Amino acid sequence: MAREREVPLNPPGFLATQDLKERGWTPTLIRRFLGEHDRTRPNGLRMGRRRLPPVKLYEEARVLDVERDDTFLAAQARAADARERAEQTRAARALARQDLLERAAAEYVPVVHPEPLRKGAVRKAREPYQGALDARMDTLRREIPRLTAREEDTLAGLLRAQLDRALHAAYPWYPSPDAQAAPSRPGTARPSDWRDWEWD
Repeated sequence: MAREREVPLNPPGFLATQDLKERGWTPTLIRRFLGEHDRTRPNGLRMGRRRLPPVKLYEEARVLDVERDDTFLAAQARAADARERAEQTRAARALARQDLLERAAAEYVPVVHPEPLRKGAVRKAREPYQGALDARMDTLRREIPRLTAREEDTLAGLLRAQLDRALHAAYPWYPSPDAQAAPSRPGTARPSDWRDWEWD
């Protein structure tokens, strides 16, 4: 049985930078109130074959003294407020981007011309409109600034849902993307399984 790789531990009476972070310290607070670290220990983590730099350690007694200081407590509270504001800003930006993607997708309203297809011919129903969907996606890639790979995936899913809704309206048997998936028993199909079925 192979021995588990030992993870270096902090020596008694010392706190690592990560320990300070968990106590509400920031890099700026560490530089301002603690300054230079007191010692180091080997880093048990690697990046590929390269071992990461040594872990900086700070005397716990020195840290506790600083944490009782009113000046530090006020600075720590301001840092916490700034961190919360930054998180709120990031969350608001993410919501705005999601709204932008949803509005862009909602403008894509494909017009479906029903054909005499057998019930369940999902692929044949979708095939004539796939090119237009791809073209719309290419247009939005150019129009929406700084579109990330994750946002592209989200946008593609939203556009696909728009096409699926139009096809469901034209062919009542075509699965609706808005159908709620009911809990299924083992061995039974779920409403969402249609995406993986090979019907043609």
